[in-house]
Amino acid sequence: MPTKASRKTAKKTPAHRSFIRSRDTQPFFVVRVTRQTLYWLILCGVVLLLGIWVLTLSIRIQNIYDQIDANESLIITTPPHKK
Repeated sequence: MPTKASRKTAKKTPAHRSFIRSRDTQPFFVVRVTRQTLYWLILCGVVLLLGIWVLTLSIRIQNIYDQIDANESLIITTPPHKK
């Protein structure tokens, strides 16, 4: 009976690298307008416009409720007319 030769694979150890600081690609406090800046500005504008729209709808609805309450209080306080 032939025996199989066992193969041992040598484990490769990763190369040892020392810690080296990378160079700064750009200064931290530099303001640069990029596509991402434009996307964020558009997103902020959309959010602000939706917020203003919701507030105006809320104010209009509250005014309608105030008118209904005023009409109901007028009906309740007014005595009925006699014929």
